[in-house]
Amino acid sequence: MALRPTARVFSLLKKQAPLRAQLPVPRIANAITQQCAFHALRPTSVLLKAKKGKGTVELLDEDDPELLEAEHQKEAEEALLKSQQKQNKTSSENVTFNSLYEALVAETKDPKDLHQMPKQSRLNNLVHHIDAADQAEKLPTLVEQWRNKRLPVTPFTSSKLIEACCKTGRGDVAYTLLGERQRYGLLPTQDDFEKTIAALSKQGEMDKAFITLAMVPLYDRSQPTGKMYALLVDGCLAAEADDGKPLEDAVSAAEDLVSLNEIQNKADAKASLDKLVSVLTEKGESEKADKVKQLASSL
Repeated sequence: MALRPTARVFSLLKKQAPLRAQLPVPRIANAITQQCAFHALRPTSVLLKAKKGKGTVELLDEDDPELLEAEHQKEAEEALLKSQQKQNKTSSENVTFNSLYEALVAETKDPKDLHQMPKQSRLNNLVHHIDAADQAEKLPTLVEQWRNKRLPVTPFTSSKLIEACCKTGRGDVAYTLLGERQRYGLLPTQDDFEKTIAALSKQGEMDKAFITLAMVPLYDRSQPTGKMYALLVDGCLAAEADDGKPLEDAVSAAEDLVSLNEIQNKADAKASLDKLVSVLTEKGESEKADKVKQLASSL
């Protein structure tokens, strides 16, 4: 039989504690803890440092000199580590190049020794390890011995040889390799000549740059391009500060560009001719400026 609610039952229920009593909220103990909690919510870098013997906590803001000094020291250590790793890598690459180079020189030294013939891919493998000017300087001797051994230099390897010389700032070495077809036997492309002219112009070797342009028709796989003339004109403008002769050479190059029919993509040189017009105008060479302007308009 179910119990009926009575006055006694209701009185007992009133004396009980509410079922959903609120939990007490913990209060922050002291001011230091409040400060720590405030800084923990900030979107900045902070550093907590325990002071020895005092048992307190000090907050360093992101612009605190002590924190900045620690960050600078860390950055310096990281930079030093990267520098050491780079030096170790460079040293390792130098060892690899030297070992490959010395082995190839020894194997190709005697052209009559047919028992010692290196693989044709060895020269190409060596080129991939060139990253310094002194390494590129050694190439002509090796390539000459390679050719005396009746070993071929493929178009791909030819381009890699020129690229290695130019990227290490030795356009003069590329000029040497291109200058004697019978001795070195390269098969360069138009892009290889453009790289060589650009490197020589950057070195200030404008005479060699113009001679390199004259070499182009000697090779079957290349023809003069408007970009080659643009590089020559830009090189002359860069060298003009030291001597007035480069401006005359630049004007002559502009005349040849328009008069010769075998030049491909002549319009690539238009921007360089416009620069030449501006320089001539600034120097009061109005007659030459008008002449070059007329040449540029015909492209």
